[in-house]
Formats: sequence, structure tokens, C-alpha cells
Amino acid sequence: MHLNLMKKAILSLNIVPATACMLLMVQAYLVAPLTPTLTKDFNSGLISMAVPAFAIPFALAALSMVLLKPKVKLNLWLMISLGALCIGTYLLSKASSAHDFLWIRALTGLGTGVMLPTALLMAIRPQGKKRSMNHMVLIIFALASGMTFGPSLGGWLNDLIGWRGLYLGIAMLTALLLIISFLSDRQERGRGIVPYEMKAAGRSRSDWKSRYSYSFIFLTAVFHSGVFIWISYYFTTQYGLDEFYIATDLFIFGLPGFVVTLVMYFYQLNKQVIRVLYFSLGLTVAGLLLLMWNLPLWLAECLLGILSIGFGCSQPLFIGILKLPRGDVSPVGPIAKGSGLLFAGYGSGPLIMMALLSFNLKVAIVFLVVLVLALAYSSRRIWKV
Repeated sequence: MHLNLMKKAILSLNIVPATACMLLMVQAYLVAPLTPTLTKDFNSGLISMAVPAFAIPFALAALSMVLLKPKVKLNLWLMISLGALCIGTYLLSKASSAHDFLWIRALTGLGTGVMLPTALLMAIRPQGKKRSMNHMVLIIFALASGMTFGPSLGGWLNDLIGWRGLYLGIAMLTALLLIISFLSDRQERGRGIVPYEMKAAGRSRSDWKSRYSYSFIFLTAVFHSGVFIWISYYFTTQYGLDEFYIATDLFIFGLPGFVVTLVMYFYQLNKQVIRVLYFSLGLTVAGLLLLMWNLPLWLAECLLGILSIGFGCSQPLFIGILKLPRGDVSPVGPIAKGSGLLFAGYGSGPLIMMALLSFNLKVAIVFLVVLVLALAYSSRRIWKV
């Protein structure tokens, strides 16, 4: 039953927007373990701002969709954002200074900010008489897979093809997606199929407006993005690991939680997880607190996996709050706000974490613990609603 559901959802999904979102996150986060290399190449510490420089402009562009009316041409917007991603990523491969690198990141963020809202809106285009949530969920999983594997790919492949080669490869893949999207749109027009437009007018009274739902989205992003910075700093200063091994540790953190999320969703445990939420997030808190002490490397890496599993148990709730507006109200506003807040969190997490790490490592860990507790609190409130 579950396999049939998954197969049906995958087959009916528009692969282009899902792949676009995955590549978006890969190019955004492959820089995570590469800060020492880029700092050396550009002779500037400004490169530590690479993630906020991309994520915050992205958030502003996504939120701007709230103001759009009366219609959104989804195919056109996807192609525009793919073009911006392709050009921006190519220019990153040619950057000659930290200032150029950060400006290109910022402009790429602005140019691609509509990609995630557009992909989600394309995913919920009516299938028959109904809009399917399964397609939206798979876009979210594509986004998560890019964030899970992007940092590790950056650290692992840098020695083989260099960071410039990595960005060039992503630009080439994005160009291929853009060509496929253009040809598909042209084929539909040739068959007399009118490009799908979604009305953007109207106010939403959906559960997306709940302050707890929005706070959960924002805090989840702050934790995810902040913990990447913390892991890189912790394992570099405590154990002297290079970027290849830092990438491995980022993978140790990312993969277990990602797998747990997949399993829990496909076995329809996203509602039941609330029963074990405090226990699972308690594992994450315990792992973080234990990492305050000087531990053997193998034990510290085991704790990374444990806190990943605990945090991963909360992520089906992230999917569970993706509720469409009721009636004829447009979903553009809620989806744009949610996407904007998600990337606002991705941009804020590194800024907060870098400030705390410059002060004290243990204070940074306490901050992550507080974030997990806040997520536990807001999760309960969301599901009571």
C-alpha cells in the first residue's frame, strides 16, 4: 500500500521543479565545509557570510510573492528562477574575490527566491478535481535532500575537481533543467494547452497563519543552518579535522534524521510522532549537552547521529503543517510566507551561531538546546490546533 502510494506520487510529480529545488540547496550549502579553502583562496574572512548572503535575499524575494496579483504564471517563473540559478552559479565558479563571491550569492538569492514557492504551487496544481498534497511533500523532500547531501559533496569533491568545478557542474545541470522546462512548456503550447496560472488575490485564513506554524518553520531553519556552522567549528577546533572529514561529520548528522523523516512519512506516522516528540527531542538535547565535554572522536560522531535521529522525528510535523487554504482562497500568500520564513531562518542561523561561537563554544550549544525546546513547545501548539 505504502509503495503504491509512493510510486503514484513520484510518477505524477513534475520532476523539473523538484530537481531544481534539490540543486538550489546543493549550491547553497556545499560551501559549508569549504570556508577554510575559500578564505585562503580569497585571503578574506568575509567568506563565512556565504550562506546568509544567499539565504536572506532569497527570503525577501520569496516574501515579495505575497504582493503579487492577480495571477502567477508558474512555468514562466520557474524558468526565470532556473536561469538566475544557472547564471549565478556559473559566475560563482569565476569569482576572483570574496566581495565578488558574496555579491553574486546575494543576487542569485534574489533571482531564485521565487523558485521554492513556484515549485510548491506547481506541485499542488489540480489533479482532476483535487489538489494533491503528496506532490508538495515530495518537493519538500527534494529540498531536504539537497541540504543533506550538499555540504558533504562540497567537502568530498573539492580535492577532486575543486570548488570552481563544483559550481560549474551545478550550473551545467541547471542549464539542462532550463532547456527541459522550456521544451516542455513549448510542447504544451503546441498542443494547445494553456500554461497554468494561479490566482494570487485574496487573503488566506488557513492554519499557515498560526504563529506557532510560522515559528516552527523559522526555528527549524535556524537550527538546521546554525548546527552546520557549529559542527564545522566544533570538529575543527576540538579534533583538528580537515574539510573532507568535516563533510563526513555533516553527513553523519544529516543522513539519519533524513531517513527517519522518510520512513515516518511513508508509513504515515507523521501524526503519531507527537506521542514520542518529547522523548525524541530529548535525545537531541542530551546529545548536545554531552558534546560540551571532551569526548573521543568516535563517541562525538555517534552523538551526532543520535541527535540527528531525535531532531528528525520532529520533521514529519513540518510536513503536517503544510495545509492548503480552505475554499477558493489562493494558496500563494501562505506558501510565499512559509518559504520566505524558511530561508530567513537559514540566513539567520549562521549569523547567530558565528556570533555565539566567537564568544564561547558552550554558549552556542546552550542556544541550540533552547532552539530544540522552543520547537518542542511550538510543535505541541500546532497539533493541538
